[in-house]
Amino acid sequence: MITKIKQIFLAGVLGCALAAVLASCSDDNTGSIDVSGACLVEQFELNGQYTATINTEKRLVKVKVPASFDEKGSMQVTALTLSPGATSNIHVGDRINLEADKTLHITNGDLEMDYQVAVRNDEAIMKLFLLEGVKGAINQDDKTVTVSVMANSGIDLANATFEVECSEDAVCSPASGTRGNFTEPFLITLTDNTATTTYTVYVTMIENPVALFVGEAENVEMLNDEEKAAAKWLTGNVEGAAYASWSDVASGNISLERCKLIFFHRHCPSFGTYNGFADAETGAMAALPRMREFWQQGGAFVLGRSAVNFAIALGAMPEDAYPNNVWGGGGGEGSDLMGDDPWHFFAYDPAHPLWKGLTTYPGAPENAIYTLDAGYTICNTTSQYGFWGNYEGGKDAFEANTGGRALGGDNSVSSWELKAYNGQYGKGGIICFGSGLFDWNSPTPYTPLYHENMGKIMLNAIDYLTK
Repeated sequence: MITKIKQIFLAGVLGCALAAVLASCSDDNTGSIDVSGACLVEQFELNGQYTATINTEKRLVKVKVPASFDEKGSMQVTALTLSPGATSNIHVGDRINLEADKTLHITNGDLEMDYQVAVRNDEAIMKLFLLEGVKGAINQDDKTVTVSVMANSGIDLANATFEVECSEDAVCSPASGTRGNFTEPFLITLTDNTATTTYTVYVTMIENPVALFVGEAENVEMLNDEEKAAAKWLTGNVEGAAYASWSDVASGNISLERCKLIFFHRHCPSFGTYNGFADAETGAMAALPRMREFWQQGGAFVLGRSAVNFAIALGAMPEDAYPNNVWGGGGGEGSDLMGDDPWHFFAYDPAHPLWKGLTTYPGAPENAIYTLDAGYTICNTTSQYGFWGNYEGGKDAFEANTGGRALGGDNSVSSWELKAYNGQYGKGGIICFGSGLFDWNSPTPYTPLYHENMGKIMLNAIDYLTK
């Protein structure tokens, strides 16, 4: 009751104070503030021929120029109309460098507003292609798209739905989201004023994949978002790669005759013991006889997150050597937003082939590995080794207990490799990424820079394990 009385009293005091302020702001006391005008851009033109599209909501003045135009460094303002009474820092007759966006600052009395002036060349570029959810590999040099589809995928190539993501102002024909006949080369034309680009889509039916992403779901689209992003990276970046369910592998529906690598990335609630993993992952365990035979014959594996336990099932690691530091779970919806300095881990050997050609963070140590960006949201499921118990001896204790080689971590081992069946590291071996930083899907937008290291690391791993 006392709290409620205080709340009523405070509300009364604040109300009286507000009334007093409003009373003092009568028409007789506002002469020093002029907010009667507006700060709008009504017209903007460059070089006497390039008229801007003005988006007041986004504060954007965008000028499109031909695809071949290369004189942005000195463009003349030939028309500029503002709200009555407004002035700006840019004037008709000015020559300005618009290689980068410029700020147009407008004032009108006591009002101020900034617009960004952007000059963009016409551009007709395909950024993404999906055929019934299967990502195509786009070659910008010869303007082709190659899509690898499993023979047993169930996709009707004669009437398949496709989706296209284009550069900002381009229009796609036939339209994205429609159907087409992909039993033969399929042409898609993008146009943006003076820019026109035609891409040819080729679909390859895969009877004998060279690499597989394997998961519990019947098809890629039924995976959780994190696993789906990882699977689509593989099929879109490695020629001859495909998705297969564990049931397809176990039943023998998928040929492993030409397959060199299995990618198993499992995002799910973490397992504190190997038995917990084996009991939950019934599909993977049902396919274990074929997977063991595959490994024994020289096949390689990349295992991510909870899937690192599959190395124990194969016999590449002792059963009691499961990760002792695990957390996280969920459906890939994200939980931790990266700050301006995204998280990282450290390579134990920066010269290892896995870390070749990565983008580095300015000022970071040579062995710092970044895989995330500012604004990226990570779901952060982790299966790694902390330095306590049997592993309190650090990296050396990890290697003695697991028989593997530590590749990366941060007062831990979160990335490691295991020997091939022949007892050697490298070809036919196993790379394990237990770190939550090995993340494929962000539900929040971000500008990719360091996340591109994910693909580089994977390609390095594939080369290291298969060549």
